[in-house]
Amino acid sequence: MTSRKPVASPDKNSRLHLNSRILVFGVIGISIIHTIYMNVMGYSPLNHNSCVVFKSLPKWFFQLYESFIELFVVVILGVFVGVLIERYFNKIKRFYPKNQWLAFLYGAILPVCSCGVLPLIDSMKKRTSLKTIITFIIAAPLLNPYIMVVSFTVLGWKYMVLRIVFSFLLSFLAGWLLEFVSNRYKTFSWGEYQACVSDCDFIPSRDPFIKTTLMTKKLVPYILAAGTLSFIFAIINPKQFLEALNFSLEPWSTIVMTAIGIPLYVCNGTDIIFLKPLMQYTDLSMGSAIAFSLSASAVCVSSIAMLLKFIGKNLTIALVSILIVLIFIFSAVINLFL
Repeated sequence: MTSRKPVASPDKNSRLHLNSRILVFGVIGISIIHTIYMNVMGYSPLNHNSCVVFKSLPKWFFQLYESFIELFVVVILGVFVGVLIERYFNKIKRFYPKNQWLAFLYGAILPVCSCGVLPLIDSMKKRTSLKTIITFIIAAPLLNPYIMVVSFTVLGWKYMVLRIVFSFLLSFLAGWLLEFVSNRYKTFSWGEYQACVSDCDFIPSRDPFIKTTLMTKKLVPYILAAGTLSFIFAIINPKQFLEALNFSLEPWSTIVMTAIGIPLYVCNGTDIIFLKPLMQYTDLSMGSAIAFSLSASAVCVSSIAMLLKFIGKNLTIALVSILIVLIFIFSAVINLFL
């Protein structure tokens, strides 16, 4: 006897439908009012004194708004725009990438994380090359439309561009190098697909407002954690402690951020939310920030566990080693020129 999943009642769906629209349109309204106010008053995050609210209310109340409400607004707005963009690319699921260029584009458009990738490549393995599949495996969790938009809304255009560029280089070079290793040592054979348990699977809702709400709900713990950190940094201003951490000291900063990123399981841009208070209140370099994002998404432990079953121990070790070396090189290049 098969068990049935509970079906949501019409009333519950109607409430979700209404609440999702209230949430999104409310965020859009706040963003418009906030933008007009900033332009009229000449207010910016670096110039709080021109803000009437800042001068009229206690500092902790203003920082509470900036650390939590403002962060929720930019994340929700970014997710909604990304969901709208992603809707126009759904038809690409019908095709299979035949080379690395298409594999990167395919991975960067589909809204899947590392756990959602392997079911797709399980059907690709007889149709395309190893380097093409590896490019897709790496690109998919690193990029998707709402990650790109959230990158811009939370951390700015420079981080967004660097994430796109180095996600491409990482996925392209890793695929090419792994296929070279495979051909050199002739030890490769496909394993069986092993599913993983994840709470950030693709949300299939066709309604962009509902999908935005459900995605944001999954991000709430990370937004609260980042907001709390931002609030503490802003109120206490632990300057001596932050200077002791010396985030700008390289290559140690990159080593630490990569070592933190690999054990984490992140998807849908949660690494971006974690980075916001660090980049706002510490001297964390852009190279270390990109290293954290690349390692937390492309080399995370859950991906490694699945790859062990799918491409074998030797090639998994080779791939992880290649990714770590490339991430360190990319971080050094970014810090050298920025």
